[in-house]
Amino acid sequence: MKPQLTFLAALAYLVGIGMADDTPKELGFTFPDEWEIHRGTMMIFPAAHSYGRQTRGLREEFVDIAKAIAANEPVEVFCFAKEEADCTALLGHVKNVTIRTGDFRIDWARDNAPMVIRNCAGELASAGFRFNGWGKKYRGWQDDVDTRNQISRAMGWPIFHSDFVLEGGSIEIGGGVGIVTESCVLNPNRTNWSKAEVEAELKSMLGLNKIIWIESGLMPDKTTDGHVDGLLKFISTDTVLLHTTDLKSDINYRICQKAKRVLLDSGLKVVELPLADDIVHMNFFIGSGGDIAYVPVCGDPEQDDPALEVISHFYKTVLPIKATKIARAGGGIHCYTQQIPR
Repeated sequence: MKPQLTFLAALAYLVGIGMADDTPKELGFTFPDEWEIHRGTMMIFPAAHSYGRQTRGLREEFVDIAKAIAANEPVEVFCFAKEEADCTALLGHVKNVTIRTGDFRIDWARDNAPMVIRNCAGELASAGFRFNGWGKKYRGWQDDVDTRNQISRAMGWPIFHSDFVLEGGSIEIGGGVGIVTESCVLNPNRTNWSKAEVEAELKSMLGLNKIIWIESGLMPDKTTDGHVDGLLKFISTDTVLLHTTDLKSDINYRICQKAKRVLLDSGLKVVELPLADDIVHMNFFIGSGGDIAYVPVCGDPEQDDPALEVISHFYKTVLPIKATKIARAGGGIHCYTQQIPR
């Protein structure tokens, strides 16, 4: 029988003193569901050197999201040190927002902030997967590989290091089950690991019991190679919201229908969400306690209303936030956020 799992055991693992072969899962750590109560939400302020003329629009939408979430839970905003003045001017006066400065450049917190795991005593740590710029897709990605660890250190979370490349948006988790897309997670631009090796690493690092493999995320997707958080989302431990389209000429018709069959065969219930043209409504963020959904919209009622109607069946409050600039940059509200579990 294993001894009681404690934070000291995790620290011992990290510094190589005893229990060196134990994984986070063996030490009792799991990745909590998004709808659980949060200690807060992490966001990373958009850096001007990354976006140039796009920066102003992105920051406007970023601030709208941060303010909306801060009305209900603490928000930790990580800002590139050279742009602290801009960040403070926009958010320094907002209640429940804490600004932390450092070498934080890439603003997609879902992908590049820590994936925070928790043990049975409620102590937190970071699942320290590697980051390689979504398959080395932009110049200077090497400057951003340590962002996740820097944030962990700033927050005082021990780090369980992994050699595997994983963005947070490439795995959807609910009730100890992880769903990933082969198009992203097994892409040669990220790994040469086998499916079995990947599955074992995800289970051990995130405390999962099962991995469900979907062939592809939504396409075309030159940035993330088909992140799963644009295709589907757990809304409870046994139910998944899945994007679908009736347009058979759309490349995503086959992708969505094939994903539906896999999910149903895995014993999950599937609720369909209509796929829009100008925004990915699926990329919404569930607030602390699971009562509120922050949903990206494009401002076109013909596209937004059908999706909002479906989502409204599952949350007491559905808060639409215009996120067209973020969408054009390649993401949504879920991409801009990463929860900190209680």
